[in-house]
Amino acid sequence: MIQPFRKVELLCWSVLPGLITTLLAIFFLASRHVGGLNHFMPLLPLIPIFYWGMNHARDMPYWFAFMLGLVMDAVTGMPMGLSSVLYVVFLLLIHSQRKYIHKEGFVIKWAYFTLLLGAICALNWIALSLFYSRVETMVPALLQWFLTVCCYPLLHKGFDALYEHISNRRWQILHGA
Repeated sequence: MIQPFRKVELLCWSVLPGLITTLLAIFFLASRHVGGLNHFMPLLPLIPIFYWGMNHARDMPYWFAFMLGLVMDAVTGMPMGLSSVLYVVFLLLIHSQRKYIHKEGFVIKWAYFTLLLGAICALNWIALSLFYSRVETMVPALLQWFLTVCCYPLLHKGFDALYEHISNRRWQILHGA
């Protein structure tokens, strides 16, 4: 039987990926108040969604991605539900390919992230163009995609260390070590 304080610690380790994703979303949203920076800020919330969805699927549930997307839409002024749908589709694609990509090396994961992010950015661009009934400029979307792809290795390295620690602590808690 797991002791009560161990259960709380296990819960804290389970909540940590969502908390990190939320903090990166806040950092992303804070840039909206700096003139001209809002179009060129990397899509920081998608990096932990990808990482945790790929490595430990239960730590990044669909409802969390959906709610995060709603908050992002409300704060940024995007059409309500667009980011939610895109985040859930992003997570769905990750989970559907997880069994093939999970054990691959960093370069393969980065390439998959790059392609998947490109597809999500293209869907976002198409949806916004249809919503506003005009073709939106693609330069900000491409630059945002490029910056996000460039930020991925830095965050991946930190998430790897955290993932290893979380996995070790979970094992210790669940096996009474």
